[in-house]
Amino acid sequence: MSLPSINATAKQATGTQRAVAPMLYTVYFVYFFCGMTQCFEGVFLPEFKTYFGLDYQQQMYTMFAKNIPFLFAGAIGILLSRTGYRRSFVLALLLFAAGTTLLVPGLAVRQYAIVLSGFLLIGFGFNFEMVAGNPLLSALGAPETASSRLNFANALGAVAQIIAPLTLAWIIPASAITVASRVPWMKALFAVLAIALLMTALFVARIHAPAVQRGADCKNSELSKAQLPPRVYYGLAAITLSLGAEAALFGFYRNYLEDPSVGALASSASQRLFTVYFAVFALGRLLASWAQKRIAPSTHLLLNLATAVVFIGTAIVAHGTVAIIVMTAMGFWVASFYPTLYSLATRGLGDLEAKASGLLTMGFLGAALFPVLQGRIADRFGLSNSYVATLIAYALIGILVLRLRRSAAHL
Repeated sequence: MSLPSINATAKQATGTQRAVAPMLYTVYFVYFFCGMTQCFEGVFLPEFKTYFGLDYQQQMYTMFAKNIPFLFAGAIGILLSRTGYRRSFVLALLLFAAGTTLLVPGLAVRQYAIVLSGFLLIGFGFNFEMVAGNPLLSALGAPETASSRLNFANALGAVAQIIAPLTLAWIIPASAITVASRVPWMKALFAVLAIALLMTALFVARIHAPAVQRGADCKNSELSKAQLPPRVYYGLAAITLSLGAEAALFGFYRNYLEDPSVGALASSASQRLFTVYFAVFALGRLLASWAQKRIAPSTHLLLNLATAVVFIGTAIVAHGTVAIIVMTAMGFWVASFYPTLYSLATRGLGDLEAKASGLLTMGFLGAALFPVLQGRIADRFGLSNSYVATLIAYALIGILVLRLRRSAAHL
């Protein structure tokens, strides 16, 4: 290729990067802010348990309500072909705002059903965010670095989840020790978040969306009838198990640390360590974004998976400081599972990625079902013993990753 041709190609690439940059940064911001919102809503699960008089299984109904909307991920993927990415993000933020708003009256009148309705709307918002965001992140750059962008975007959500618990230290006064004394501050926080989400929706509505390859191609009859390769279904199974186990780790983290037979920590101490958990979670995704530019994503995933099995096995039998350390460290090892699995399952799909994204996003149903199942086991056999379900899930994921790697080797 001649030098003028090389310079022209370089200028064209630079121009493309500048064109997509505003949308890329907008996607990153939405992932960041929605991650922060969900952490504020999820960090209070032990308070919900006490305030509404729930058992472990009932506590996890919040996870069920927030993730069951992913049953409709396929339909949302089709809807995306008509609405486009920007409108999907706006709708996602409006649903987030509506759901967060419902948490306020739910706490005010002490009706758990209203709170669950709020989490249901939040789940629909998260659904739109994921179905639109993942293929868009893949499109806004080179295909070979798609896994890196997905890990980075999800890492921003994890960084936001570090900031959220930290801010609670000055939002909620130290004198608010009991659950009853914390509820007024929780209601005020949720109200402020709802307003901020609405304002963010108005901002995103004004952002110009670049002309990138979108799910609109699915309107082509030949494309819509095209068969997805087996690795997409392997990826769906692995993502379902991975997100389910991850949701249970998140949902039961403070319960585990506060359990008298495990960590025996006070609620204020477990809340502070929740920040550490998300810090190592964010670090795991940021390092995955760096590492997967240098080693095969499947190899990186298998190494983290093997380490996670060792740590969760230790958490089942450990007590005191050791239990606290290994459970907190779990955030690092599992952080890259979802974005890496998504990237492995969709690599090389081209125009079929939008169709595959809707299917793969249904994997969030695992986060609806798995925590409830583990909660049932915890109520019957104890919280520590319930993590045997996580061990089984990770063993199955390992088998599926090996199948994914063999399928990817043929590309």
